[in-house]
Amino acid sequence: MQRLWSWLALLLVVAIASGCAHPITMNPDLAAISGDKSAVIPKSVGYHIPESAKALEVTTAGGGGDKVRYFPYRDIEPGFYKALGEAFGSVTRVQDPRNAAAVAGSGIQLLITPEIRTISSSESVFTWPPTQFTVDLSCTITDAQGQAVDVIRVSGYGRAEFDEFKANFSLAAVRATNHALNQLIKALTESPKLRR
Repeated sequence: MQRLWSWLALLLVVAIASGCAHPITMNPDLAAISGDKSAVIPKSVGYHIPESAKALEVTTAGGGGDKVRYFPYRDIEPGFYKALGEAFGSVTRVQDPRNAAAVAGSGIQLLITPEIRTISSSESVFTWPPTQFTVDLSCTITDAQGQAVDVIRVSGYGRAEFDEFKANFSLAAVRATNHALNQLIKALTESPKLRR
């Protein structure tokens, strides 16, 4: 019987130790998001992130058997808006892309819908914050009539060691988001399809 209790206690400790999902954010450093002003595409664009996407909480791997949780779409939106503003003449948030009259009436020439995927990991068995983070950002771009124009895909990578993330447990995620958004600006401004 004592052996059974020992096993149960061990299982409980393992479950508690490995079951944590710590909150972090992917909020980018807006000062780090910038593009080449001479490459701006002189078009008005809108973007749409559904409310359901903003409410989506994602859980991925951290260190020490723990996990981290965050809201990719909600966290990235301010940086996404800034990135689009660095690539295009003007940017508008679109509430309902299915309302063709409202989209056309707003003067938007292109509509951008992002899709985000993330991966995190850590080489540490003693600390929970991720040391490596990846943000895969795919943007489907249509014209005001809903016709496909282009799909832009970029990835951002962030790394943070223990000495760096002691003051910011989200550092690897922030770096990955910054990198992805700067890559997005570059990819958008280099797309010939978006300049037509």
